[in-house]
Amino acid sequence: MSPVHVVAVKNSSIVMVESSIEKLGAWIKGCSCLFILSIPLLGFSQHIIQENPAVERMLQVYTQKNKAQETVKAWRIQVAAMTERRSMENEKVRFENLYPYYRLEWTYDNPYYLLKLRGRAYREKLDALHLLHQIKDRFPSAILVLDDVKRHDLLETSNR
Repeated sequence: MSPVHVVAVKNSSIVMVESSIEKLGAWIKGCSCLFILSIPLLGFSQHIIQENPAVERMLQVYTQKNKAQETVKAWRIQVAAMTERRSMENEKVRFENLYPYYRLEWTYDNPYYLLKLRGRAYREKLDALHLLHQIKDRFPSAILVLDDVKRHDLLETSNR
C-alpha cells in the first residue's frame, strides 16, 4: 500500500487526497523541463588553455631535479636504539634468529647505536605499520622513522 498525502482545508468539509506517486510524477516532469532548458548551458564548446611559459619551465626544472635526486624520504622501521655496542650486537643476533628473512643495518649516531631494517622502506606510513605491529610483538621499542633512502630500497605496494 502506498502512502497518501491528505490536505484538509480549515472550516470546510473539503478534503484533498494526493498520492505520493502523483507528486513524484510532477516532480520528475519539473526536473526534466529544467534539464532540457539547461542543455545549452552545459558547455558544448571547446576551451583552449594556454600554459604560461614560466610555469612550464618551472615544471621541467622540478621534474629534472627529482629524477636526479638519489634519495627520497620514506618510512623505515627502527628496531632498537641503545648506547652500548655489545647490547646492540646481541639485539641484532636475536632479531636475525627470530626473523631470518629480514636484513638489519646498524649505524652509530652519537651516543646511540641504531638498528634498522635494511631494504625495507615505505612511501606511505600506513603501509609500514603492518610490519611494525608484527615486529613490536617481540621488540616493543621498535618505531617508525622518516629516513632518507635510496629509490631502489623503496617498496611500492599494489594495494592502492
